[in-house]
Amino acid sequence: MGFQSRNFLPAVVVASMLFVAITSLGISVAVLPPYINKVLGLPGSYVGFIVVMESVATLLSRPYAGRFSDRHGPKRAMVTGLLLLFAAGTICFILTDQSVLSAMPVFALVCFSRLLMGVGESLVFTSSGTWPIGLIGREHAGKVMSWVGIGMFLGLAIGNYIGAYLFRENSVLLSMLIMSCLPFFGVMVVLFVEDAKVPGEPVSISTWTAIREIWRPGSGFALGNVGYASITSFLLLFLMEKGWQTDAPMILSLFGVGYVVARLMLGKKADAYGLKAVWISLIIESLGLLLVATAPQVDVVMLGAFMTGLGLSMVYPLLALPAIKSLPDTNIGLALSTYEACFDIGILLAGGVGGLCVSHFGYASVFYFASGCAVVAMFSSWLAYRELQRASVDVNLIKLQS
Repeated sequence: MGFQSRNFLPAVVVASMLFVAITSLGISVAVLPPYINKVLGLPGSYVGFIVVMESVATLLSRPYAGRFSDRHGPKRAMVTGLLLLFAAGTICFILTDQSVLSAMPVFALVCFSRLLMGVGESLVFTSSGTWPIGLIGREHAGKVMSWVGIGMFLGLAIGNYIGAYLFRENSVLLSMLIMSCLPFFGVMVVLFVEDAKVPGEPVSISTWTAIREIWRPGSGFALGNVGYASITSFLLLFLMEKGWQTDAPMILSLFGVGYVVARLMLGKKADAYGLKAVWISLIIESLGLLLVATAPQVDVVMLGAFMTGLGLSMVYPLLALPAIKSLPDTNIGLALSTYEACFDIGILLAGGVGGLCVSHFGYASVFYFASGCAVVAMFSSWLAYRELQRASVDVNLIKLQS
């Protein structure tokens, strides 16, 4: 199926719903930790628990989200996911008036809202890819993945900024209101967009089979994503240790600029690139992380952050292509959701192993670790494209025999 120009605008609108959803998530990430600690007066362990809970809920619900999209269509998956995010935000909005409930019941309800948000995020994340691909054609999956990546990154950045700013201005109620209204607005928009045609009944594939087919590109994505998680989780603390914290906003912005520049320049041709482009991207990311780790002055950190964002940007869409093609067309939702689960694995890997590195060897060590992960991801990406080439040869042989 070729590119369908009449479906281009609806596809972009649908893909942009991930930006709406992730902005809501970004607000919650910025507001809920200080709300738990400063307003409810609970210790840091409780803050860590709600952060991990949402990530685990997202990770565990990814396969379900993919199957839901394959069975019921991506539009229903998108609407369901956005409504779950709306419910999560509404619970937090109601809880801002905690004159009746004590801290622990409020905390328990916040945890419940995080579970809803994790499942909702999985559904929106998956359908924001499968729906546009269904509208404009699977051969343009790389372009769609580029749109999804930009929406995800911008949503997190803008959501974090809005949440942090409003909490600083003592406007927690307003931040919770925005967090709940954004997904509801998304529902009102997508109701007017036609659903993608489901190519047929999905093949019965177990989660283990999906993992077995997608682990090659998935592991490459997870290892590459350690760089992103390390920058977002540890860079500010690293800069504070060096006495460079005043430059933190500029450095984080340069990481974002590098990420977006690469997507805007290369995203349109993502479907035409192959293994060499993945390797170049991972090499740039690895070198950028090494510059951050070894920087003798803050200017080098700025260059390293920019290079990290520039290299990391195209890893997601380029490895998504062999992942999507690993399963039948009717199981594209399961393929995409299984692949995207590796985003959460990368974050957990950076938080777990990276945290151990920091505690034993200092903050610079986490960037050495992330740089090494990017190098190892090159091997995973080679395995992914080798398997894709082998599958393509098998299909051609079948066609010739028939």
